[in-house]
Amino acid sequence: MNQNATEPAAAAETLAEVPEHVLRGLPEEVRLFPSAVDKTRIGVWATKPILKGKKFGPFVGDKKKRSQVKNNVYMWEVYYPNLGWMCIDATDPQKGNWLRYVNWACSGEEQNLFPLEINRAIYYKTLKPIAPGEELLVWYNGEDNPEIAAAIEEERASARSKRSSPKSRKATVSAWRPDVLQQPPRTSPGSVGVSRPRLQLSSKDPSSKSRSFICSLTAPEVTGNQ
Repeated sequence: MNQNATEPAAAAETLAEVPEHVLRGLPEEVRLFPSAVDKTRIGVWATKPILKGKKFGPFVGDKKKRSQVKNNVYMWEVYYPNLGWMCIDATDPQKGNWLRYVNWACSGEEQNLFPLEINRAIYYKTLKPIAPGEELLVWYNGEDNPEIAAAIEEERASARSKRSSPKSRKATVSAWRPDVLQQPPRTSPGSVGVSRPRLQLSSKDPSSKSRSFICSLTAPEVTGNQ
């Protein structure tokens, strides 16, 4: 075996291979086109202006143990109190949604999205306004970035406000069954927050990056785009 031989290049993704359900689920502000940061992948591009603070999600995929995942490029790790660390794996396009096609930023200047964990689901939030013709790119530099730290605190404050609203308190009371008042509500709150990644990875090698989060704060349920 020739040790100097280069490995065959990975087959490039094509738009023709994107599942129909992914295309149907695209928000009106974005479309899929070949990525500018990785020529072998499809990317997500803005076709309309996207305001700072726009939230997309959740990231969809199969829930697996890390040992079951063969490719860590298209996954996030989330901590579940009853299961431990689990991967949300979208390696198979049929199992994921359009967020699977958001690629890694190669630098802080390129980054325009950051990840949030809400109720043990991963959402992407815009870090700055995104103009038409820009590719959506994510990275998890977490609360070390002052802008991201401020955005995370804003999300936490919003969660606290929702919990304390009369509507939220009324919904919590109505979730109790009269015959089991000593038991907790049937729908329990999840979490909002972003942790430091479990793995310290080099930003020079996007293909090796794993995405890892841990629950840190209680909050009401959040679903769908906001």
